[in-house]
Amino acid sequence: MKKFLFLTAIACSIISCGKETGNLNLSGEIKGLKQGTIYIKTAKESGLTTLDSIVFDGKSTFNTSLQIEEPQVLYFSLNRGVSNSIDNDLMFFAEPGEMKITTSLERFYGDAKVEGSKNQELFDKYLASKRLLSNKQNELIKDQILYSKSGFQKKADSLDLVIQKISTRIYLNAANFALKNKDKEIAPYIAITEIAPISDKYLDTIQKSLPENIAKSLYGKALIEMNK
Repeated sequence: MKKFLFLTAIACSIISCGKETGNLNLSGEIKGLKQGTIYIKTAKESGLTTLDSIVFDGKSTFNTSLQIEEPQVLYFSLNRGVSNSIDNDLMFFAEPGEMKITTSLERFYGDAKVEGSKNQELFDKYLASKRLLSNKQNELIKDQILYSKSGFQKKADSLDLVIQKISTRIYLNAANFALKNKDKEIAPYIAITEIAPISDKYLDTIQKSLPENIAKSLYGKALIEMNK
């Protein structure tokens, strides 16, 4: 239970927002959007809290400024107004400096491109490597279901071990990625969100590998607290 409490409480730093000042300048474009509102949110123990809102009225471009204490995950949420869609939310790893988010109204999540954050760049690489393994596993699961429905139960059963091995590879991929990138905030974040929900194994190893500045970061402290 302790693990999952931390998953909803890892964003606890104080953030302020304003259109004129801030150490994170966030700009970009949502192609095709003329009317609607973007909400920039952070995770708190009570749920997602809105930090800033951007109203679109005829223009598809935007620019806003936030004050963040350190690199951390934020959420970019679109209210389309009269248009309904489940494709309305983007998670991104924000960092102080200049960042840019570009996407489209038609494929808000699928077309998203986030620039200006090294942690986001690494997270994209991690997700791509995980996706390759997950897609392979999903194909095997589909084959297993088809074999079972067609009466070839032995063939279906023979895929169990292969599917389990890929699950292990997905887990090890997360651990190896965190250890390889231990000098970035993405390392403890992956440990908390990708590894901890499955097992405590490797959490202590990852924690002890973190340099001091990352161990004292938002997600580094959460990982340390989780391991107590």
